[in-house]
Amino acid sequence: MGLVMALSLTACQQEIELDLPDYQSKLMIEGTIENGSPAMVMLSKSIPFFSEINIETLMSDVLVNGTQARVFVTSETGESEELVWMISPEAPYFVAFMGRNVIGKENTHYTLRVEYEGKTYTAETYIPKTFDLDSIGFSQTMDLMADTMASVRVLMTDPADEENYYAFFCKVSCPKMQDRLWVCGLPVSFDDKTFNGMQFNYEVSRSGYSMLLSGMLSEEDQQNFRRMTFRPGDTVYVKHTQVDYHTYKYLSSAGAEAAYGSNPFVASTPAVSNFDGDDVLGHWSGFAAKIDTLVWWYEDYQ
Repeated sequence: MGLVMALSLTACQQEIELDLPDYQSKLMIEGTIENGSPAMVMLSKSIPFFSEINIETLMSDVLVNGTQARVFVTSETGESEELVWMISPEAPYFVAFMGRNVIGKENTHYTLRVEYEGKTYTAETYIPKTFDLDSIGFSQTMDLMADTMASVRVLMTDPADEENYYAFFCKVSCPKMQDRLWVCGLPVSFDDKTFNGMQFNYEVSRSGYSMLLSGMLSEEDQQNFRRMTFRPGDTVYVKHTQVDYHTYKYLSSAGAEAAYGSNPFVASTPAVSNFDGDDVLGHWSGFAAKIDTLVWWYEDYQ
């Protein structure tokens, strides 16, 4: 009986040939400008989902360099410059188009222009005003692990009668790990619709990290790199920012895509771009930022 069923199931199998459409690469623009800092813009080309990604393919097939594109930033007050493609430790892949002379200011609009393969892409962003926290500190809420793990809790007051959009980032420095880049929290960005004009708490955790360049880390280093909590011996830098509406929409959608995009039971939501065109992705974002530093002293930490 079992053999008959097996033969029957085998007979029902049919090979299906899928005629997949040719992949159309898109230009990815990731640009930021903060108060007190010049612009940084990374250009890359999207590649098929199952492509192998390593340093060689990043440099040859993904990243767009200064011989392939030109990038310009202009402020509403008339300041303008062409960004230079150069090595920078602040860039995720160590190279980016970097500004030098146009420094971000609060309450100011900035336009980005990218020229690539005969086309011009433009977008505008706005750096709002910075804000201060009412308080900030480590929050040890896990009873069994209160002496070894914590998140960061901030208390802040939202201005009344304003539409405000926030985003928090952090870096960790400790003997076993040094964050080179700012790591976002979850949610990546949020609005003030539920607490307009009120004082509220927000928990900052270490999440949203990328494992793309972590393949060379040891297993122990990877475990440290993946952690979402803060531990004794950590120096934690917390960047609290206010952003404009378009940046909020981009960060929220990009965070949702990163968190749920691989889940087959959740509909994919592409990141919202403020560049027009079917052949371009990404965003040009302004941040009104301030940074606080927390140190968790622990003499016996190894």
